[in-house]
Amino acid sequence: MNDRAVSSTFSYVLSLAIATMLVTGLLVASGSFVEDRQRQVVRSELQVIGQQVSADVARADRLVRASDDPAGATVRIEQQFPARITGTTYRLELVATPSPTIRLRSSSPEVRVTVGVQNRTALSNSSADGGTVVVGYDGSALGVSND
Repeated sequence: MNDRAVSSTFSYVLSLAIATMLVTGLLVASGSFVEDRQRQVVRSELQVIGQQVSADVARADRLVRASDDPAGATVRIEQQFPARITGTTYRLELVATPSPTIRLRSSSPEVRVTVGVQNRTALSNSSADGGTVVVGYDGSALGVSND
């Protein structure tokens, strides 16, 4: 009769340990799934924002080239974007060389996206945070800012 009590206690402890390991494994697996999904959503959002800013740069480029006096022209295209995406802040940079691109980077999780830019007008290396983004031409080059 003494052996049965040890067997029941041992069986109970063993079952509890197995259940704890299974629950822990599920929590770890679901945590990485959520983080991966968040990265995918941030990447998609940054891609969309980058494409919209790229379109604004192309539109500003066309307006400058259509001007009678490009050196005296002033162009300002303002667009409102979310200040945060999926709970994280982000920054965009207009890079002039070697090939014109817009680089976007979120802070947490850190995700980087690059979008190409089509232009003929000179670009200045410039950057802006999320929120109101202005693509402007000051008579010499196109740039982005948060004016």
